[in-house]
Amino acid sequence: MRGLLALALAVAAGLLVVRRGSTGPGGVEGADPLAAETVAVPWVDDAATQAIAEAPDPDATASDAMTAPQDSGRRILVSIDLRRLWLVDGPDTLLTAPVAVGMGQDFTYNGRRYHFATPRGTRRVLAKAKDPIWIVPEWHYYEKAARMGLSEVVRLAPEAGILLSDSTLLEVRGDQVGRVNHFGNFAAITPGTEIIFDGRLYIPPRNTEQRKVPDALGPYKLDTGEGYLIHGTHPYNEESVGEAVSHGCVRMGNEDLARLYPLVPRGTPVIIF
Repeated sequence: MRGLLALALAVAAGLLVVRRGSTGPGGVEGADPLAAETVAVPWVDDAATQAIAEAPDPDATASDAMTAPQDSGRRILVSIDLRRLWLVDGPDTLLTAPVAVGMGQDFTYNGRRYHFATPRGTRRVLAKAKDPIWIVPEWHYYEKAARMGLSEVVRLAPEAGILLSDSTLLEVRGDQVGRVNHFGNFAAITPGTEIIFDGRLYIPPRNTEQRKVPDALGPYKLDTGEGYLIHGTHPYNEESVGEAVSHGCVRMGNEDLARLYPLVPRGTPVIIF
């Protein structure tokens, strides 16, 4: 515990000022890139990093978490290099778990550039949600188009109608995107499927059901702003925990997230280093 206390003090007191690049939403919910800005980054020396690596199993203290006061210095620590998260309260470790973090890579499509990384610095839990819905960010569609060799991505406008090569219509009607057949019948496209016709990938409006994907974020999310979340996994990515593979969010195993979620009130500091 003494090593972890030294780490917490180092994180709380030793801040560097660095420049964050201007390109990159990072978060899985896909906040658009902002202009370059100055962010505070926790400095942790080698001894503190080693203290994290040697931190004891939190199971011995997890039972105390439910009665610990919420205003006694409770905070979340995330190490990008070690790909691990801790919930600490004063000198005590309440929980620790492996996490997936940002891949630290650039992606470019037709002149649009994104940098997918977990941002270092101090954030806060701004909001919490159970059974969150993923509002698919635009970069997802560009990634899909690049992987499929499609050169054109089209944003659908509200109430849009596009004539397809087979003489059917692709239409936006209220909160649904669908196809109108030759008899004038409208059929909504199944949410979660890509809308691809005539070699083009279409981006549905944000308010439509086709832009929403349930279960992608796991059972809970902790929102730290700008599209950066601490969230769970879907069956297709549950093995990614412990890797640097996300678009910027901190991704936890669902069981670990279920333990963390009730212990973290809104306003809890999240220190990423």
